[in-house]
Amino acid sequence: MIGWELPPFNSGGLGVACFYLAKELSQLVEDLTFTLPIKLNITSPPFKVLFAIPSNNNQSKPKRLESYFHKNFYFNSQILDLIFGYHKRILLNYKTKPTIVHGHDWFTAPAVYSLSKHYRTPSLVHVHSTEIERTNENPNQFIFDIEKKYFQKVDYLLPVSDLTKNVLIDDYKIKPEKIFVVPNGFFWSENKGEMPNYLAELKKDGWKIVLFVGRLTIQKGPDYLIRAIPMIINKQPKTKFVFVGSGDMFPQLVKLAYELKVEKYISFANFLREEKLWGVYQNADVLVMPSVNDPFGLVPLEALNNNLAPVISKTTGMGYYLNNILRFDFWDIKEMANKILGILNYETLKKTYLNNCKAEAQKKFCWQKTANQINNIYYKIIK
Repeated sequence: MIGWELPPFNSGGLGVACFYLAKELSQLVEDLTFTLPIKLNITSPPFKVLFAIPSNNNQSKPKRLESYFHKNFYFNSQILDLIFGYHKRILLNYKTKPTIVHGHDWFTAPAVYSLSKHYRTPSLVHVHSTEIERTNENPNQFIFDIEKKYFQKVDYLLPVSDLTKNVLIDDYKIKPEKIFVVPNGFFWSENKGEMPNYLAELKKDGWKIVLFVGRLTIQKGPDYLIRAIPMIINKQPKTKFVFVGSGDMFPQLVKLAYELKVEKYISFANFLREEKLWGVYQNADVLVMPSVNDPFGLVPLEALNNNLAPVISKTTGMGYYLNNILRFDFWDIKEMANKILGILNYETLKKTYLNNCKAEAQKKFCWQKTANQINNIYYKIIK
């Protein structure tokens, strides 16, 4: 299995999905090895981890890789060299012939293809998102070309939702017979959250908390939520909107807030992890996910796990599997505002909705179930 991040060195949900998927699959397959680009201080992983660069003694290449894989994406002629350098090092370090090569998203696709050809073994790429979806159909041509080339070359693709499957067929010209849709699972647990001081003060003063969690990018649609704020505060003036996450839209969002004269109702909390993130979930009143195009979306499940009611866009993939979840068109800010106000104003409605939605989600989303589905696909393709 080839990836690019694992917790706690992850920038989003992909690393979380890879961790739990590999953890559950390692109980089902004889020998699962997860490969990462550079040596990271990951302590006691529940599966074998192999690093393409075993140590950080060679300072130049790890720094170049780290700047690419873990910081900002600047697309130039060096990127392709880095991707292929990564997969060549995997070939050098991996001594045993694998039965299957399974990678995650576009940056692993060249490695997946090369390794599978070298060992003459089946190849799969798990498609957590595509460049079409991440950019609202305005793709970076460099990434799109790599995706299209290698998505067509590998043997099978595993998109996380039917939304992404349709994109693969329509935009990447992938044959439907090589696509297996595998929805993400979820690890349900009781989390002990840390109550942020600023939320404690707001709650004490009777403020309602509307929460956004995600990257501040065009894909996640934070600007649509900001555009809905005037309608919400008109009906519920003591409402604070907390944005947890970072991204390239931040300056644009600040500008938009000032233009709409709603800046005093907004708090940008940057990227939060673990106890601090759970604490924000647990003390909010409603989570809003206005994604323009989100192949799956683990955030609404994180909200439900922390007893927070979510409302999501119709272009959030996980919503296709839940009958009880409230959905809206991302561009329909009036409908978004109405659903948010319904949760904020009617406590009985919120409680009933939350209980029904959580019960359904717990039945349908489980990493063990997802791992079993993938293991069955493995057996199907190696026969």
